[in-house]
Amino acid sequence: MGNLLEAMKQGQVSIVIDEVFLELEKYAMSHFQKEEYFFKRFNYSGTEVHIAEHRFFSQKVALLKSDLSAGKVAASFELLNFLKDWIEHHILVVDKQYSKCFRQNGLK
Repeated sequence: MGNLLEAMKQGQVSIVIDEVFLELEKYAMSHFQKEEYFFKRFNYSGTEVHIAEHRFFSQKVALLKSDLSAGKVAASFELLNFLKDWIEHHILVVDKQYSKCFRQNGLK
């Protein structure tokens, strides 16, 4: 998100956008797989809803990547807002919901 914001300020989104999407895709694959593994292992009650949010993230990132590839400049602003909302909602709120379950099963 920081790289994207800085590139937007300098008018150089096209230079960093491929790297931004690569990092987002790697984040989704690695982070989501780990969480989902433990959801199933610990029989987390919020699994289905949480996985649906993961799928939404991946689909939204793919859509924004497609929009930017098609030359839709406004998609870079939409991506930045989406990432901000993702951090504020998913990471800081939704991810906290499984922390008790994970701690009860020995993860910190």
